[in-house]
Amino acid sequence: MRGERGVDRRIWWLLGAIVALGLALRIAGAQGALWLDEAWSAKQAHDAGTPLGVFLNINHDNNHHLNSLWLLAVGFDAPPMLARALSIVTGTAAIPLAWAIGARRGAALGLITALLFAISPALVTFGSEARGYAPMTLALLVAILLTDRWLAGEAERSPALALAITFFLGAFAQLTMFFAFCALAGWVFFALWKRDGLKPALTGSFRLFLPSAVALALVVVIILGAAYLRTGFKFGRYDPYNTLELLHGVSELVQYALGVPVVSIWWFALIPALVVLAPSAGVSRIAFHRLAILAFPLGLALLRAGNVAHPRYYLLVGIALLILIAELIWLGWRAGGWKRWLAAAALAGITLAGLACDVDLAVNRRGDPGAAIRAMQARAPQGTHLLLDRETGIATFEAAAASAHYPLTVQLADCAAARFFLADRFRGEEPPARIALCGAAYAPIAAARARGMSGTHWTLYERQP
Repeated sequence: MRGERGVDRRIWWLLGAIVALGLALRIAGAQGALWLDEAWSAKQAHDAGTPLGVFLNINHDNNHHLNSLWLLAVGFDAPPMLARALSIVTGTAAIPLAWAIGARRGAALGLITALLFAISPALVTFGSEARGYAPMTLALLVAILLTDRWLAGEAERSPALALAITFFLGAFAQLTMFFAFCALAGWVFFALWKRDGLKPALTGSFRLFLPSAVALALVVVIILGAAYLRTGFKFGRYDPYNTLELLHGVSELVQYALGVPVVSIWWFALIPALVVLAPSAGVSRIAFHRLAILAFPLGLALLRAGNVAHPRYYLLVGIALLILIAELIWLGWRAGGWKRWLAAAALAGITLAGLACDVDLAVNRRGDPGAAIRAMQARAPQGTHLLLDRETGIATFEAAAASAHYPLTVQLADCAAARFFLADRFRGEEPPARIALCGAAYAPIAAARARGMSGTHWTLYERQP
């Protein structure tokens, strides 16, 4: 008994250290002013004015409702760390949940799963920015754990109501929770079909997920009903379906989930091989992995959905992949021989690569727009006017100035006399070397280039005499 308690104590200490590491990485990644999507979320929440307004007045795909409620509560001028606190807390809470999912097969697997979730650059990014992806991750892991326990016959009562609440909150955190519902419902159906036959699979999965389907339908009614009563639902940007963009989006998410240093669509070509080989290796939840990692992107391709280039839309793929790889590493270690060496090398490589990306996030700060505010403060301490050449940057620099309590008037470029001009650019775009505007010349005085999954490039110019 004393030996068992010693082992348990070591496991809890190791889990505590992993959770502390994950928290530290998320706090480090949360430095710097809000970037584009975060800033627009904060501005929309501020303009909505009330919690009811968050549901009725925004009607935009950038509105992650639970995150917007938090941003409304803390205020538009909140320090960036406070604005990101909801994601930091929920992103960190996902780590022990990942442990609980892995520990269902073994304590060591639980620790490996927790470590991958703690250091994954994608999850560290989402867990350190004011968006809804970290709360959605937490909700999805709760749903996976509830489903897994029910399939194993360990639940004392049906978790149907708990799943409905989880999906309801998860969808209001981020609407890609709908894809997670399809993956989990399909997982239960195929698992029951294999075990009990077709009819029990149909009735069992229907009873378990009917309340969740009703909850998600209610989410749709609330969102589309509010849009119908107001100005309709809006997209910040809508791009038609493109297969190469889908492959690039999935590949980039896979890269940042694992810390792979090079973005290439060929990385995703390795993932189907892992899923195909997983059953022979003894991996559990194989139906979930097939649906979440392979069927989900394939379904988007068959539906020819729009906006498929955005990596964060494939968060479900990344979460399932981390759970799958953790189990493959654990099985390889248990097998001994060359498989143990391969598993150890894979775990070490993923850990080191992930930590390198996490450090880069903390250093780069998503191209910290706050540096532009500090540059203007140094030259015009009492406040100033800032000209922009396009609308996208308005919220970013208004939010950065508000959190720094710096009097700044932001407006689109015209012939008004302004001391500063700022050009914000997306990936692949370069700012001009000099700006000539209405007879005045502007020269660059500060700049930043964002790296990683978030952020935009910017260059600040000052009017020359």
